[in-house]
Amino acid sequence: MKNVQTKPNKLFTIAIVGAPNVGKSTFFNKLIGGRRSIVEDQPGITRDKIYADVNLARWSDEDKDFFVRIIDTGGLFFREESLFQGVQRQAESSIEEADCIIFVTDARAGVTTTDTLVAKMLRERTKKNPKPVILLTNKIDSTELETLSAEFYNLGFGEPLAFSSLGTTFKRSVNDLLARIQEVVKQDKDEYESSIEKNPQLRVVILGKPNVGKSSLLNSLVGYERALVHDEAGTTRDALDTELIYKDKEFLLIDTAGLRRKSKVYGELERFSVDRTIKGLVRADVAVLVMDATALSTIEGVSNQEKKLASLIQSRFKACVIVLNKWDLIEKTENIFDEYNKLIKYHLKFVDYAPVVITSASTGQRVENILEQCLKVNESYNRRISTGLLNNVFRELTTIHEPAKAGAKDLKIYYLTQVETKPPTFALFVNEPKKVKESYLRFLERSLRQEFDFEGTPIKWVIKKSQKKKV
Repeated sequence: MKNVQTKPNKLFTIAIVGAPNVGKSTFFNKLIGGRRSIVEDQPGITRDKIYADVNLARWSDEDKDFFVRIIDTGGLFFREESLFQGVQRQAESSIEEADCIIFVTDARAGVTTTDTLVAKMLRERTKKNPKPVILLTNKIDSTELETLSAEFYNLGFGEPLAFSSLGTTFKRSVNDLLARIQEVVKQDKDEYESSIEKNPQLRVVILGKPNVGKSSLLNSLVGYERALVHDEAGTTRDALDTELIYKDKEFLLIDTAGLRRKSKVYGELERFSVDRTIKGLVRADVAVLVMDATALSTIEGVSNQEKKLASLIQSRFKACVIVLNKWDLIEKTENIFDEYNKLIKYHLKFVDYAPVVITSASTGQRVENILEQCLKVNESYNRRISTGLLNNVFRELTTIHEPAKAGAKDLKIYYLTQVETKPPTFALFVNEPKKVKESYLRFLERSLRQEFDFEGTPIKWVIKKSQKKKV
């Protein structure tokens, strides 16, 4: 898309590659100081590449910051099935993107056939564009096991670095790793940023049930295969962060695993994927709820998962855009969009404030409109109205619709003021807070939306007791 640019990376970038189950994701999580990649005792858990910008000085005794970008990749199986081929493409693109590669092996397993294939692939991929490879022999959790590293010299990447992500030798081994990385950075001719830029990003989380096209939309937005797309439901497991620039505004897109029906959620892997989805929502400013347009015309219509996601978005007071994907597959009739729009608003009452965008990830049709709407609803999410203007409108509203009388002591509303943004939050000062009915707040909310264009954002209310005279 002409208005979309990939954000230039100014940080030294390290890609972590290796066979399945050698401990790459555990190593990645340990380095960044948090659980970003899913870790399970079964091969093939990580599929997409996971990014993290981290200050490695946290593991050093030096005061100087040392920021790098680290990419965790899926385990390389070297199998012909399309899913595994997709994982390999993701890993290979990380190698191209990186300034340095950490090749992780399992010291306890010895040199495996897959290790040899990874080594061969690394030599081929770095032939035209040479870059340093740090060979790391993992799972050496005590000094007695360090002799296991000797066998790995045969892979042809120099002295292996004995490492432990979990054992008592971690502190020493991470210091040795930092020394090697710093040496590589010094030898490189390019200059890298020593700190992370503080420019505010518009954080957008992409939500939806499995197979509605979330990852395809992400790929269409950025213009390359950022997320692995496959017919298998649940291909995406981690929350994927992707940076881009649209109309000079920096976006952070967070793609998430599809939220399955409760009966389909099983095992630690699925539960962690759901947890990452919710955490992605918490991090975001705007939630993009993706729906399959072709499914709305079926018996299921709007699913319970989608209703649950709408409830989560509203309960966390996030701005929202609803995307009807696969619109190219819908038979077009007069007023078809209006019919779908009414259906969505009826079933997703939690987010009836959200605009609806029609797109096709497969053709790229109207995909840019998603970013355009995210900018608009983010403006609403951050909009602040002066108290004077607000109460001028409020006085007119109270003459149109006074609050219903409630008991011997009538409800008196004194004034209204905005106390916060993200979301717009209004304090209503009254004599008897318990007498303010939900129906009256809904009336005020509808009126404020219409008057001040609060499309796409929830509105939050704070009812406060006051004895001030009516404005």
